[in-house]
Amino acid sequence: MLENDADIRHIQKLLGHSSISTTEIYTKVAKSLKKSVLDTYHPLKNKL
Repeated sequence: MLENDADIRHIQKLLGHSSISTTEIYTKVAKSLKKSVLDTYHPLKNKL
């Protein structure tokens, strides 16, 4: 679901987790998605 741009908070609600950290335990994020998010949202992305 994450790889199809679903927000982890929506996944959290769908799974019924009260804590996002619980959802993160069961969620495996693809390396390409991590890199994409880092490249998009890192505060220094335009500074380097």
